[in-house]
Amino acid sequence: MSANGTSIAVFGATGYTGRLVARELHRQGAAPLLAGRDAGKLDALAAELGGLPTLVASVGDAASLDALARRARVLINCVGPFVDFGEPVVRAAIAAGAHYVDTTGEQPFLQAMLAHDTWAKSQGVAVIPALAFEIALADCAAALAAAELDEVDDITVTYVTRFHASQGSKRTALRMLQGSGFAYVDGRWVEETPARHHVFVDLPRPLGTVAAVSFPSAEVMTIPRHVTVRTVRTYMSVPVVAARLLSATAPLVGGLARSPLARVGDWMLGSGTDGPDEATRRRDVFHVAVDARGRRRGKPAGQRMIVRGRDPYGLTAAICRLGAQWLADSSRRAGGVLSPAMAFDPRRFLEALAPDGVAYEAQPLPV
Repeated sequence: MSANGTSIAVFGATGYTGRLVARELHRQGAAPLLAGRDAGKLDALAAELGGLPTLVASVGDAASLDALARRARVLINCVGPFVDFGEPVVRAAIAAGAHYVDTTGEQPFLQAMLAHDTWAKSQGVAVIPALAFEIALADCAAALAAAELDEVDDITVTYVTRFHASQGSKRTALRMLQGSGFAYVDGRWVEETPARHHVFVDLPRPLGTVAAVSFPSAEVMTIPRHVTVRTVRTYMSVPVVAARLLSATAPLVGGLARSPLARVGDWMLGSGTDGPDEATRRRDVFHVAVDARGRRRGKPAGQRMIVRGRDPYGLTAAICRLGAQWLADSSRRAGGVLSPAMAFDPRRFLEALAPDGVAYEAQPLPV
């Protein structure tokens, strides 16, 4: 699979998320290849982590990406926005026969990468975008919730979180909120303005009832690929007044340079500079409610999975590390463009993250 025996490579290793991923792999005893544009920064990080190998590579240099992919059994891509910079890395990985994972939450990128599904299968390469806390957990939870029903009508994913975002995450999120996105409605992806819908969700104490608005998260792309379902939407919690305001002004959002939804994005994501330090990260907590409704034995039924944890950035690094190590250690050659729940057993994956603070529970939904 790789030319020199390197198991895992991290591209964009000196960026905020890339550093966390590299440190997490090193903490777990792996010796990843560190790759990126700046040789000096790579050397400094490599020295910090005990003398790891490095390789200078950039998205604009196809030969360097090919060289990187040939040295990896698994290539972790941390260079975003992925809709701008991700595809050349995916193509290099597939061509070299290296498994590919990344941390994207960008709907357009996931949709575009489906074009490479047949090629990845023919190469025995797993391409797994969205291996991060904000997609992977809900994707796996949706698979578990849907498994309790005989027929699934709709799945909703609601995020209740406020964390300190890096500048890269903030730019990507605000870009998503300023444009139109997609929902999955009546068995097809349809364009839908962010904040078009608002809901009130009853959650366990101490959260209680939260208001949330629809937003274009990538579960809309991933869940319908492994669950037969009519409708999938994703929501984020916001103050009640903001939810009503945003839903009323949703038709205008896409045309405003500083829309109300963008300002709520500022509120949700916090101020953030390069990224939060470790102490700040560990104070950040999240809950994800995944609700599946349909029928069981011919009667209306519903199932909720609640996933909770802390330190979204640290957890994203742990999720990448877990997925990459499972891919590197596996002799299985099943390939294709896969969601996290398609690539890994969803229950086993969630349970493997328990040491990293992830907990989940199932609850029946009233119908």
